[in-house]
Amino acid sequence: MSTHGDKAAHINASSLDPEFARLYDIKDARFILNLIVDRTGGYAPPGASKELTNPRDRQLFHHLRAQCDAIIIGAETARTEPYRNHTKQIVVLTQTGIFPDDFFSGVQPWILTDEPSLLRVTKEVRGRAEIFTYVDLRELTDFFITKGIASILCEGGAIVASLLSSHDLFDLVFLTRTNTNALGPTIEIDTLTQGVPSLSEITEEGTTYQRHERRLR
Repeated sequence: MSTHGDKAAHINASSLDPEFARLYDIKDARFILNLIVDRTGGYAPPGASKELTNPRDRQLFHHLRAQCDAIIIGAETARTEPYRNHTKQIVVLTQTGIFPDDFFSGVQPWILTDEPSLLRVTKEVRGRAEIFTYVDLRELTDFFITKGIASILCEGGAIVASLLSSHDLFDLVFLTRTNTNALGPTIEIDTLTQGVPSLSEITEEGTTYQRHERRLR
């Protein structure tokens, strides 16, 4: 890794039920994934996640964010979801560097790209973010350690989640499994959770909240 300078309709986010607080405690996990899917593994494309979410899922979303030092996302998620005026360290995987201008508000983002994409990404970013290159995504663990980042939350999209999963990076995977049909592509849940098999869950009003946890590293 190298741097280049440049239950109800309304749920109070601050009053998490103890059983959910235990289920969504990240403890000492380093890489955490949070994803909402339907029962078949269907997921909403970036910008359309509100079609699947509910007040409890949003409460848990913010609870996880509060426990993590950084958030890692894909470029399409950065472009279409409301990542603006952020106070957390946002880390984006991209090969283009194309983002709306207001994405660069808040804490200066970190951009991760591969060497072949560096010139293009640098041109598009125009000094508004710190850019790092990688050869192998497995380098990310050591990279975040050197940066003093103890816990990283992946908020998607599903393509980035699959990519990081394929490099065996996740210690914890939280899945919200909803009965609402995503009307989109599907992700293979067994593949996504390979290596993090331990399962605890809570079902509430037809939605299941799952914790998949790696026992040993």
